[in-house]
This record gives sequence, C-alpha cells and structure tokens, in this order.
Amino acid sequence: MFKALQVPLNTPTDTIRALLLQKSDTPEVGAEFDELLKRMSSFESRSLYLRFGHNVITTCSYCNSFQDFALYFLPRPIMSYLREAAFVGLTTTRRRRTAVTTLFLMFVMEMYILFTVEIKILWGDIAQPSFTIWWHDLVLNIRHILFILLPLVVCYAPNIQIPFISGPAPSSNVDTSALLVQTHQTMNHLLPVIHLVKYGQAAIMRVPELRERASSWWEEEARVGAWIRGDGVEDTGSRPSVRGVARGLGTSFDEGGEGVEEGKLRTSAKVMTKILMIDGLKPSPQQPHQEK
Repeated sequence: MFKALQVPLNTPTDTIRALLLQKSDTPEVGAEFDELLKRMSSFESRSLYLRFGHNVITTCSYCNSFQDFALYFLPRPIMSYLREAAFVGLTTTRRRRTAVTTLFLMFVMEMYILFTVEIKILWGDIAQPSFTIWWHDLVLNIRHILFILLPLVVCYAPNIQIPFISGPAPSSNVDTSALLVQTHQTMNHLLPVIHLVKYGQAAIMRVPELRERASSWWEEEARVGAWIRGDGVEDTGSRPSVRGVARGLGTSFDEGGEGVEEGKLRTSAKVMTKILMIDGLKPSPQQPHQEK
C-alpha cells in the first residue's frame, strides 16, 4: 500500500485514506482497507506490515501480537521451500544435497531477517526526506530469484574442482587373476563332489545292507516329518503348535483346498522339487573316449 501510493511509512492515516479515496471509484474505501487503516494507527502495526507483508496483516483478523502474526505467516514460506525442494529433487539427481542445504540456509536466513531486523525510518535528502527498507518485499524477491536459478544451476552447472580440496580418490584396479585362480580351484573341488553325490545315491541302492540302512533312515525321517506336519491340524487354540507358529511367521505349509489357500512353504517346496526332478537329476553328458 505504501509503495503503491508512494508515501513513506510514517505518513498519517488520514493522508493515506485521502489518497486511497482519490484513486478509488467509490466514495468510501473498502472494508479491507478500512480495517487496515485502523491497525496502521500504531508504529508497531506498521513495523509488522513491513515484516510480514500486506496479505498477512489484512487476512488475519484475530492476530494482535507479534507472535500471532508470526505463526500465521510461517506456513506459507515453509510450503514454498518444501515445494521447491520437491521440484528440484524430481528434476534431477545431481547435487540434491547441495540444493536442499541451500534452500534450508536460505529459509533460516529469511526467517532470521524478518523476525529480528530493526525497523527504522531512514532520513534522506530533500527530494526524498525519509525512506524505509521494505524487508518483506526484498526477501520475497530474493526467494523468487533463488527458486528460478537453483534448478538451472543444479542441472546445468559444470563440476568445479575446488582448490586444496581433493576429489574422490580414483578406484584402484583390482587384480582379478588371483580371484580367478581361487574360483577355478573351488570349482574343481565342487564338481567331483556334486557328481559323487549324484552317483552315490544310485550306488547305495545296489548294496543290500546300505539300501536297508538308507530305507530305515528315510522311514524315520518320514515319520518325524509327518508328526511335525500333523501338529496343529486340529488346532483348538489351547496350546501352541507347529502349524500355528508357521502361520505366524508367514511360512505356512497348510494343504490347499476349497476356500483354503495353500501354504507358501508347501508351494515353494513343490516348485523346488519339480526343478530338481527336471534339471537336477539329469545324467551328465558322456564324454567320448579318447583313443590312445
């Protein structure tokens, strides 16, 4: 209002009202300006006008003190900075930390200036006897300039090497020859073991004593497995069961049926068994005999 009318901050209220009436098409000022002029009767209200801007002073009808206006003013700049941070983060992945740090420091500096600066009427020359720094407008213009330039700088600014600060150390070339030798030795050891296990199962079944011992071992394992899987089939809730604990851990092995989903552990076991039956038990390709 003061800048639009080109009058200093200490202009009397009656003079401001008269200037508003001269620029108005109606014989009376609006209710918004009338309430604003009533508040402009004290220098404290005018200092708040410089700190928080025209919209905050005119729209907050219940605000009376500095704390009231400050709390009413804070959400708008906070949302502006959060929106700018989100925009920069979505625009590019370069220098996100630098951009967010810059926005945070700018927000802290803006709040510090608006909340702590001393409002003064400075006396000038004859052409301009008095003038005032409009802190709210000044900080708002700086904020808008920052919001425009920051995404451009973050996206397109080249990397600059700062003197006396070393950059990231170059990655040392790892000699992979030792790793390849170690891997080759491990594979040479594992492949015979895998073949031995595969052929050993068939060899055990050819010896009666070993076949009997293997059969008894598998029968015992089947009995224990059936007992474990059967624990909790008729779960009454009176005691914890294996099935109940498995359901709680998300590894249920319940049988599927009408309206009952098959347990995840049972499904995974079926898939792995099918893979082993198809791929894991294939005979190794026979190598041609070399003629001496």
